[in-house]
Amino acid sequence: MKNRSRKFILLFLIISTFLLAQEWRVCTRVIDGDTIILDGYERVRLIGVDTPEISHPRKPVQFFAKKASEFTRKLVLNKKVRLEYDQERKDKYGRTLAYVFLEDGTFLNAEIIKQGYGFAYTKYPFKYMDKFKAYEREAREKGLGLWGNDGMDEYYWLLAQEREPFLVYEMENNWWGLKYKNFVKVRLTDEELLKEIKNLRIWVHEYNEKDLEKILLKKGYKKEGGKNEENLN
Repeated sequence: MKNRSRKFILLFLIISTFLLAQEWRVCTRVIDGDTIILDGYERVRLIGVDTPEISHPRKPVQFFAKKASEFTRKLVLNKKVRLEYDQERKDKYGRTLAYVFLEDGTFLNAEIIKQGYGFAYTKYPFKYMDKFKAYEREAREKGLGLWGNDGMDEYYWLLAQEREPFLVYEMENNWWGLKYKNFVKVRLTDEELLKEIKNLRIWVHEYNEKDLEKILLKKGYKKEGGKNEENLN
């Protein structure tokens, strides 16, 4: 009799765990392509997918951001979803990290990448990484979504936004010069140029204009308009 009771308790625990895992929630709002809000105002960041920014406090709206947000909105807004988790349950901003599944079986995280509305976010390991990378590669090969027109659509979009470009100048003796707005760093090697471009992209998005000027001057950039300009031949 005791064995039967133990088996019943064990079965009850297994069923309860399964039912909790299958808890259905409702998406009440879509922040952007990779972040949604559920009932109870729980903010959920989709694991393994990164879509263009539309509401970042320090970054301008990026190419395809509005379309990516609209794609996610059409798929999930006011729909029932269930969550699955990976190694971490929360990020540093307090958002829930999750895989999101709809009632019809649609895997939201994967679908965004499959249809070309986002990238596989591979900065941190997650269990579907290899699949997501394959989905991104397939979307790119098919020219879906943000991969359309071999990247030229994004280029023309950037021109229309009149974004300040990074300018690269070839200097004598195999040196390079790099310019952003009125800040210039000169006589860079091939390796240094690539490193500076990578850093510059990060700094431009992370710092406001005043702090950006400080970091650029600290990192060896010079401001145009200096006394040496009068010596040009």
